[in-house]
Amino acid sequence: MSGDRPVDVAARLVRERFPGVLAAFLGGSSVTGRRTPWSDLDIVVVLDGPPAPFRETLRFEGWVVELFVQTETSIEYYWGSDAERRRTPLLRMVADGVILAGGDGAATAFQERAAALLAAGPVAPDAATIDYQRYLLTDLVDDLRGCTEPVELAYLAATLMLAASDFLLLAENRWSARGKWLPRRIGEVDPDLPGRLAAGQRAVAVDGDREPLIAAVLAVLDFAGGPLQEGFVLSGKDPGRNAE
Repeated sequence: MSGDRPVDVAARLVRERFPGVLAAFLGGSSVTGRRTPWSDLDIVVVLDGPPAPFRETLRFEGWVVELFVQTETSIEYYWGSDAERRRTPLLRMVADGVILAGGDGAATAFQERAAALLAAGPVAPDAATIDYQRYLLTDLVDDLRGCTEPVELAYLAATLMLAASDFLLLAENRWSARGKWLPRRIGEVDPDLPGRLAAGQRAVAVDGDREPLIAAVLAVLDFAGGPLQEGFVLSGKDPGRNAE
């Protein structure tokens, strides 16, 4: 791995590989205090046409590089696609990233657009969606309570930790995430909750003690009215009748 700063390495790659670039950004952990020896370089590049859009992983000067190469229209498409899933990786790489290229204000314009979309937040879920996820999460809690098979118990604990995290962000209408970014997102809502969920999952795995995890999940359910079982109704569709 090069001893140079990640920004310098990323800028050299962009200059060598994309001489006609409209804008480029370095995002991800490599430009933050959370960088580790295993961090890669997440680089978003905007071109005026082919070969974009594409994604590529490569090695450059010892760094693993994730390239996200877009056009002006494709980046809007993928921003929208991510937003429908309540995720924002590409948006954040641009909004929070370091500008590597993009004269005449092009890069700044992309950053301002990305920041505005992030600030607007995801589309608010309707009450039926919230209730359905409350019901599913409540059911998982009961599964954990009644489970007697050790392997299934371990899977249930891990599933509950992730499901509760996703539910909290849905109920609070926040952007979601995956991997290391998920506890960071839920920590923005409740700073203590990521640690409580992780400790609860660990207590199940190490000691078989389910109560800390159950308590943490019930606290999450309280954000949206508590557990839901009796009284839950989910309307279905009849394609044949609806076609009449």
